[in-house]
Amino acid sequence: MKLRILALLLALVLCLSACGSTNGSSSSTPSGSTSGQTEYVIPEGAEKDVVNYLTDGAYNKDSVVATVGDTQVTAGQVLYWIAYQQYNLNYYYYSNYGYILDMAQDYGDGTSVGDSLYKFGVETALAYAVGNQKAKDMGLELSAEDAAALATLTEDNEAYYGETRWKAYVENGLIDEKEFSDEEKAQWMATEGKQFYNHSMMFYATTPQAYAGLIGDYYHFALVQEKIFGEGGEFEITEDVVNAHLDELIESDGLCWARCILFSTMELEKGADDSEIKAAAEAAYATLSALEGEARSEKFTVLQTQHDESGYTAGEVQLYSNSDSLVDGYYDGVKALKPGEISLIHTDYGYFILLREEDNREDVYDSAADDYMSTKYDELIAQWSKDYGVTEITLPELDLTGFYERLASLQDALSVVDNIETAKTEAAE
Repeated sequence: MKLRILALLLALVLCLSACGSTNGSSSSTPSGSTSGQTEYVIPEGAEKDVVNYLTDGAYNKDSVVATVGDTQVTAGQVLYWIAYQQYNLNYYYYSNYGYILDMAQDYGDGTSVGDSLYKFGVETALAYAVGNQKAKDMGLELSAEDAAALATLTEDNEAYYGETRWKAYVENGLIDEKEFSDEEKAQWMATEGKQFYNHSMMFYATTPQAYAGLIGDYYHFALVQEKIFGEGGEFEITEDVVNAHLDELIESDGLCWARCILFSTMELEKGADDSEIKAAAEAAYATLSALEGEARSEKFTVLQTQHDESGYTAGEVQLYSNSDSLVDGYYDGVKALKPGEISLIHTDYGYFILLREEDNREDVYDSAADDYMSTKYDELIAQWSKDYGVTEITLPELDLTGFYERLASLQDALSVVDNIETAKTEAAE
């Protein structure tokens, strides 16, 4: 369990030493800062109480913003989930598209990106708190090993980061091991590990204490989930349950399986004659129309290899749903067919020959089981929230705009201050 807890943290904070920005511009960092600062200093107020600093005094690290039974939710726990989602979102857009999202960007429904992240944060913190309280009410307890791992979570992570920092400094020639006694090495790792771990928590707008609390909530939340959906549980996930849910998904999501052969017209000038391409598509369609069953399927694969320009692998069946973003006419063309049938359609991309395949329930069985469990658990959490008399968490004194601005600036500073390249630069001066 120690490894599981540590892995959850590593996925979130190791980017500090690998993905730190080198200047304050939003074009070089996924944090979202546009401050343009060139000197990176961690504010004293943030070191003292990051929650108080980021909320401009509205809340502090010990502020309790909700109580579910006897489970308390602190501002630091809520802010963690907001910052967690903020960084993941920005990192995704920065890595894939080279830019970060403006927190004030309107989704078109009157809410902003920042509003959405806030909603995620308060709802996630509440759900885990409800799960934690439910575990208490059900008399569920973590194993001795798991409980011990939670009890030493901060200590274990400080030790891990101390060792990691030491190795990095040695490998980069910043430390000569021969100059350190065992006692001095241990002291260095303890100091560096504690500081880096604290900074890692600050990066996600929280403290080690709040993080330990939310991890405890998370594992008790999972404990309840395992109990009620496991073997003999009230909502045990059996084959009958999954298959019934899968029937609903196939109907509601319009799931269907198909293959295609695209005779593309994308390279033609607008308005150019596509008669040759159309003729080739019609010839292939005629060939397939003369066949049935396995013979048609095998020939379809051959013609895919010869003609298809869709980018799909020949012979590989694709799963589609009514929420997919597809070229106009494609999904409707597939849905209009019965398994084994083919059709020829004309789209903006060219001429598609479509082959509807049999439903492959095994292909989505596991995802249907996961969807059933998550959907049902969400319903139960909502009901239990009502039972506990806490249906929402709010931070009415929080200035979201100011919070995101301070958070982005702090993340930029932490990314530079804790980056090994910064230490190398300082050593060279």
